[in-house]
Amino acid sequence: MFIACFEVVWLCRLLVEIGFPQSTSTPLHADNTSAIQIATNPVYHERTKHIEVDCHYIREAVDKGRITLPHVSSDLQIADVFTKSMPRQRHQFLVGKLMHLDPPASI
Repeated sequence: MFIACFEVVWLCRLLVEIGFPQSTSTPLHADNTSAIQIATNPVYHERTKHIEVDCHYIREAVDKGRITLPHVSSDLQIADVFTKSMPRQRHQFLVGKLMHLDPPASI
């Protein structure tokens, strides 16, 4: 989540520099509800003392309105097609969500 957040913030700054400011925050979809709660809740808990700079960076981006963290169900997490093994039907469903098209056949 940290790397994706870093890339979103960098791209937003780049767009501002070239004259295309962003009027709304960018949604960064996550399926980990605990990570979303930790990033959006500034209250310190004993169980979260091991969290380092990564979480603070995401929390700062959320506070400044650069990103939002909407929850996406694990069943609809498209990134799983790249990271997990799964049955063929599930794999085809997620690949369909990517809207990947076969290249046209050469003549």
